[in-house]
Amino acid sequence: MSGTTRKRSFWSILMALTLVALLTACGGSSSSSGGTTSGASPSATGPKNALVRCPSNTNTTAASPETGQIHLVVAGWASTPAEDALVKQGLQNFEKLHPNVTVTWTPIPGDYATKMRANVASGNVPDVFYLQPPMAQEYIPAGKLLNLSPYMARDHVSPSTYYPSLMQDFDCADGTVFGIPKDWNSLGLFYNKTLFQQAGLGDPSNWTWDDLKNAAQKLTKRGSSPANSVYGIALPADASRWGAFLFANGGQMVSADGKQALFNSQAGIQAAEFYTSFELNHTGVMPGDVGASWDGDAFGKQQVAMTLEGGWMIPFLAQNYPKVQYGIAPLPIGPSGKRGNLLYTNAWAAYSGTKYPGMAWELIKYMTGADYQTQVLHDGFALPTLTSLANDSYFQQNPGVKVLQDGAAYGQPDFYGVADTEIHNDVSNALQSIMLGKQSATDALNAAAQKVNTWIQQNVAP
Repeated sequence: MSGTTRKRSFWSILMALTLVALLTACGGSSSSSGGTTSGASPSATGPKNALVRCPSNTNTTAASPETGQIHLVVAGWASTPAEDALVKQGLQNFEKLHPNVTVTWTPIPGDYATKMRANVASGNVPDVFYLQPPMAQEYIPAGKLLNLSPYMARDHVSPSTYYPSLMQDFDCADGTVFGIPKDWNSLGLFYNKTLFQQAGLGDPSNWTWDDLKNAAQKLTKRGSSPANSVYGIALPADASRWGAFLFANGGQMVSADGKQALFNSQAGIQAAEFYTSFELNHTGVMPGDVGASWDGDAFGKQQVAMTLEGGWMIPFLAQNYPKVQYGIAPLPIGPSGKRGNLLYTNAWAAYSGTKYPGMAWELIKYMTGADYQTQVLHDGFALPTLTSLANDSYFQQNPGVKVLQDGAAYGQPDFYGVADTEIHNDVSNALQSIMLGKQSATDALNAAAQKVNTWIQQNVAP
């Protein structure tokens, strides 16, 4: 699972979206795999995504795997050596299954989305590549992606094979599929078992918001300075964490068509007041308050007893803080009586102009299939997008990971359409303003919503 989606603000990769209209003006590119028309086979449509307009031209038939010597160029972002090695192993296994195919893995360092955008503009596009949700927002309407629905229909790969909440980011308004999620993660409540025992606290698996608030008070041990204090919880000023509380309270980030901010509703204001209350009451901290680079680091240093993170925390703690005894619990139940969560995912997709659409599909099918996803799961890197792996033995052996897997049932994608970047930036800034005592939750969220709505009015066609 890439760092690109797992710690959005911490890795400083909130990407500026190029307007869909601008990219569309570059012209759609239909694949050589078939005719051009809108829509897909009804038997292979995924969840309808009103936030993504379908392309006016796309392939409607599936090409057979090409014969002869084939060279596929495959791209993704540069990751850890261990994760890159896992991807390479999967590609090598694919080559063994297809002796006539040579695959070149070309990881892209730095700002992946910006560099891929330049590649698309120049026509120098890999055959198969990682697709982030904001990239899908750009590339799908512009006709830059191979329509996978005809291939899925032909090979009996139903979209329901994968979690619908993960598929939705890569589908368009009529359910046509342009990317298949390769892996994913959700948030869990990471808690320090030693500090919990010292505070007389038990298993937090069935906690409510009030339970979380009371526990943070009990766990906070203030010293002469933040650096030598222990706080109940680390909560960054980050829309990609606060959104889980918004959803748990029955709120929404944006309207169904993506054209109006809704996070400043009464449910949103109440969620923001609760989320920021830990910082204001000094029972929680932003990571920077204790000199930590991110909240996982503050948790590892045992400067905080709880934090909200995903599966990427597991290898991070094992490598950097192996002595910390911790557990993972579901996120607390909100006033609505429900939990909320955020889902982070990326997909495999193919360029609509690839010379080898049939073989590109075969590679996507393999890299999102059971064999490879099982290997990824057992290596501890990310969660499988296949529903059939929900009962894999790995989860019985690793109950904390099972908690994260269960987040799919009550989570929503951390992606909000064409204004995604503006929403993340403006909401995060609003949360910080509240935490610093500069604005009330009502004023901060109303101001952020006005900025988002103004941006939408100026940049999105009615």
